[in-house]
Amino acid sequence: MGIWTGLLSTPPRSLTDDFFALGAQSLTVVRFLAEVQDRYGVELPVDELFAGDFTVAAAARLIDETLLGEISEDQLAELLDELEGMSEDEVRALLDEGTPLGESSP
Repeated sequence: MGIWTGLLSTPPRSLTDDFFALGAQSLTVVRFLAEVQDRYGVELPVDELFAGDFTVAAAARLIDETLLGEISEDQLAELLDELEGMSEDEVRALLDEGTPLGESSP
């Protein structure tokens, strides 16, 4: 939701709010795609964004799928081992800071 809030004058109230219904235009989509690439290092397939509803939930799912598609099975196994070795408090702290698993915070 953070990216959408930065791009739109009206932040989404829920994960199912439509990007265009909140005032997005084609230029906003370009800015969204650039922000996703800067923040997550992935280039989202535009056609998949428009294949269904363009909602926060759909965009997040596509980002996750794209990121997971770039991870090898060995890397995924390492990340799962790292996650399983963490306490519940450590996992919450990781989620709160928004640092991807396997990376340290700056």
